[in-house]
Amino acid sequence: MKIKKDVLSIMDDYSTFFVDLYGVLFDGMTFSKQVLLTLKVLKQAGKKVVIVSNSAALASESYAGYVKGGLIPGVHYDEFVTSGEYLHYSLKNYSDKFSEAIGGPANTVKCVFMGNSGIFRETGIQSVSDTAEADFLYLGPPRSSYGTVYLDDVRDEKEKEVNLEDVLSKDWNSLKDRYGRTGLMEFAALLEKCLRLNKTLLILNPDIFASVTVDQFPNHARPIVTQGILGAYYEKLGGRVVRYGKPNVEIFEYAKQISDAVNPIIMVGDTPWTDVSGASACGIDAALVTSTGVSFTFLNKMDRSLSMNEKLNYLFNVIAPKMSKSLFNVRPRHFIEHFYRTNLPHTI
Repeated sequence: MKIKKDVLSIMDDYSTFFVDLYGVLFDGMTFSKQVLLTLKVLKQAGKKVVIVSNSAALASESYAGYVKGGLIPGVHYDEFVTSGEYLHYSLKNYSDKFSEAIGGPANTVKCVFMGNSGIFRETGIQSVSDTAEADFLYLGPPRSSYGTVYLDDVRDEKEKEVNLEDVLSKDWNSLKDRYGRTGLMEFAALLEKCLRLNKTLLILNPDIFASVTVDQFPNHARPIVTQGILGAYYEKLGGRVVRYGKPNVEIFEYAKQISDAVNPIIMVGDTPWTDVSGASACGIDAALVTSTGVSFTFLNKMDRSLSMNEKLNYLFNVIAPKMSKSLFNVRPRHFIEHFYRTNLPHTI
């Protein structure tokens, strides 16, 4: 399989580009100049650019925040679609389907962690503080008692390091990090309480983890716990989970609708089990970015004696089924090293 240098290598083949945010355009801290310039090239070539993100925030809140980082609507992209925005649209227009998914009435919600309660505004759903009184629980970005929990530093009861792709299969009550911190234990206790109360969890970020930059050094991204892995663990315990966002087909169809997407369409992302599988289910092509984001997190840890083809085969044949908890038989149409082109003139 041939890996192309960047998204501009396939620009002429597509009219609409759906593009993931974290791991493709954004590293958790900044938008690089190369990313912003590459987006401008796509726009100036007449391409429709739609950011499709598993962010739980409303789209208006998202793009308002990113403008400060230089990402400007109309200049760099046409539409910003988030899983939070799609949920809000669904609650206002198809509330009966949401209640059916939840498994009963959906009149009250308890936001766990710092949930973005704005997504429930003008939907008729009331926020409550008592978990027992809530019809369902909305899981915000997880935070432990000491803050962010990283998944590249997990140890089992024998102090043996747990591979990233194996964390979900473990009993979290026995896991710590190298400093003895017990973030995953805290999450397990919370989920076990939810299970005893027979509560449905609403997840707006199905990603199992996010790869984010934690300092100013290049390529120093770390995988952090997101809502998706808590939802997957809750299902493992026997709990009910409702997800909005990639890889669900509905968010791709919603993105097509609000952007007036023109065929042919491609999804550019960094995650096989959300970006690639979701695009495939929706009947559109996908391009997987290999040198940033989630895929890079795995590929960079593999034996350096392996060829890139061997690494990608392992990613799709071994790791992807573990992360998606299913047989994984989809592949992207393209592999690209980076989203951005490195040698663009700054005067575009």
